[in-house]
Amino acid sequence: MAEYSVTYREEGSLSKLQRILRRRWLAALATSVTVFAGAAAYTFTRTPIYESSTSLLVDINANRTGNLQGKPDRVINLDRVNVATEIAILRSLPLIETAVSNLRAAQTIPIPADFVTKVSSNLAIRQENDAMVLWLTYRDTDRTRIPQVLRALTDAYNEYKLKDLRSQTTYAIQSIQAKIPQLKKKSEQSALAITQFRRKNGITDPDTYAASVYAMKQALEQKEQELEMKAIEAEKKYSELQKQIGNPTDVAVDRAILAQDTTYQNLVKQFQTAEIDYFMARTRYQEAHPSVRVLRDKRDRLYSLLQAQVESTLGGRASSVGVITDGESNIRQTLASQLFDTKVAIAVQSAQRESVRRASEQVVAAFAQIPQLQQTYTELQRQFSFDSSLHAKFAERLEELRLAESQESPSWRLLDRPILPEYPVDPNILLNLVLGGVGGVLLALALVLLLERNERRIQEVDEIKELTDIPLLGTIPKLKTSPFYASSTSDRTDKSHESVSNAVANIVSNYQHAAFVESLRSLAINLRYLDVNRSIKSIAFTSALPAEGKSTLIYNLGCILAELDYRVLVVDADLRRPTIHKLAGLSNGLGLSTAIATNHAWREIVRTLSLQNSLDVLTSGPIPPNPLVLLESVKMTNLMQAWEDEYDYVLFDTPPIVGLADAQSLAAKVDAVVMVAAIQKSTRTAIARTVDILIKRHARIAGILINMCDRHDSSDYYTDYRSYYTEPPIEQIDRIDGIDGEDRADRFAGSEINPSLALPQAKDMEPDDDTAAVTEIDR
Repeated sequence: MAEYSVTYREEGSLSKLQRILRRRWLAALATSVTVFAGAAAYTFTRTPIYESSTSLLVDINANRTGNLQGKPDRVINLDRVNVATEIAILRSLPLIETAVSNLRAAQTIPIPADFVTKVSSNLAIRQENDAMVLWLTYRDTDRTRIPQVLRALTDAYNEYKLKDLRSQTTYAIQSIQAKIPQLKKKSEQSALAITQFRRKNGITDPDTYAASVYAMKQALEQKEQELEMKAIEAEKKYSELQKQIGNPTDVAVDRAILAQDTTYQNLVKQFQTAEIDYFMARTRYQEAHPSVRVLRDKRDRLYSLLQAQVESTLGGRASSVGVITDGESNIRQTLASQLFDTKVAIAVQSAQRESVRRASEQVVAAFAQIPQLQQTYTELQRQFSFDSSLHAKFAERLEELRLAESQESPSWRLLDRPILPEYPVDPNILLNLVLGGVGGVLLALALVLLLERNERRIQEVDEIKELTDIPLLGTIPKLKTSPFYASSTSDRTDKSHESVSNAVANIVSNYQHAAFVESLRSLAINLRYLDVNRSIKSIAFTSALPAEGKSTLIYNLGCILAELDYRVLVVDADLRRPTIHKLAGLSNGLGLSTAIATNHAWREIVRTLSLQNSLDVLTSGPIPPNPLVLLESVKMTNLMQAWEDEYDYVLFDTPPIVGLADAQSLAAKVDAVVMVAAIQKSTRTAIARTVDILIKRHARIAGILINMCDRHDSSDYYTDYRSYYTEPPIEQIDRIDGIDGEDRADRFAGSEINPSLALPQAKDMEPDDDTAAVTEIDR
């Protein structure tokens, strides 16, 4: 046989819900009706509430003052109306109090003391999408009061807006007038800062100053290069003249004399200073500027004084340096004079180079300060421009406000006037009833699903199909009366242990029993085709829990198989709570325990029940102290082998397999095991445990037999065909049985049982847990 396991195959949620509702329809109906009745009671007991609306168009070009600086100020910036602000104003208590006061003054409708709070709570204001339209909706139990309240609110809003516009404009004018003097003073301060900057730095424009400094820097660099070239030429000339004269010592002495002459050195310093001042003046002014000409003349005059001081210091040697005293020629005297002039030129050029270098350093320092001066000047100009512009804008805005003050108009207008409502909006009878019905259905579904989730017992056949992949051998319906096949009396025994008289099962006389019998016949056929080789003879029936009806099924199945001309032995292997002897109406003095524990031959103990000698029953016998020892014995194994050789089918009734080792012992020895699961008795956990035990015992599971099915589960098989189960005439019964009336009488000839003997009813039998398959005795 195939290997089976416990699985969880979920069926479609819709069909599963239908099954649940079939079982829990009463709870679902009660819940739905209760919720619907509550909704209906709530709806019809409420006081009707009426509603009306009015709409306002808010002007997007409302005249409002603005803050020119864009800073948080007391001046409101509303070039476009803020709809949220308008809604807040309409909902404000001061505005509502004003409207209510106007209504009281008009004395057109009665106004209660707490009417302000009532209006505030029942007033709703919303914006029409992105449009500048506001809808005011008001609810009240008095429908005549609604239009008047809405009109009073719009009138109070109009009065408030006009007052607000005037006060806003007046305040804005006062604020701007107060700011203009401050802005003017700030603008003048900015202009004064620019003037002070120019005076301090002696420049008009930093950019022009930067250009002149750069030009002077270039001129000084060029001048310094020229002086370098001249110095080189003078040194070269001085060297040549020295060679021609041939007396360099005199020249050195003359230089030493000039270096020690104080007047000469002072003149050199004054000349250098004049030279620097001249070049600095050139950076600021043109060559023709009076200051530049004065400095240039001063420099030239100092240069002449410098030459005169050299002649004065050297005396006669100034013109005769290197002249030979014993009557040198005029040429030598001329060379000496040139040498002296060259020496003076070298000294002057050296002083000029030093003055140019110093002037160049000052120009470079001034050039380095230009970026800072430019930045400072730019910031001063920007601040002055901003202050001047702001002052001009405020002055312009002041004139606009003065003009607008004389042209104030409301920033809204009424679009739809409120009307008198005719029908209440609350309660909404249709909506409340629909919601009550839908809510009742949903709550009912939730309740039944909760009950189903907490239900641990198997309720339907499909649940077992979802739980395990073990094949389904059949479903047995649950009936109110007992269809037992039994002997005519429960006390008929033979003291010599001979076979009791056979009691033949009558053809079903009631359609309620017909479904039960037909399901057993289907089970018999299914057992026949479990193995085409007819190798399955011994079959053990077990269940997960007690009182699942397996004993009743085994006994009646044996009767069905005997009707099909099979040799059948029903063995009551439940040595703890035996039941078969009660169903068959036999004594339990001798039985299986006797055959195993004593030397009695099993054929002497077996009771034959059918006239064809097809059905034999072996009761459990006296209950032993340890049933497992007998069932695990070698003799039990030998007996099972002998029974398989003797009979076509050997059916074992075993105790529940969960928690007891008796059934587990037999499960490994028989050819097949049939699980019996009763609806509303077995649990998912118990079935899963049973399958797990059988798999671990390496039992050959033939399938599962579902007992105590209600009409919903069995309808697919038998219930829809009740017309076939009605009681047929006796001739039809004979034909069904395959015999005619005379043969039927011959079969009962020599029997102590009358063919017309009725089946015993459940009330005539001793109650037992396993007889609950088709009865309600143990309920």
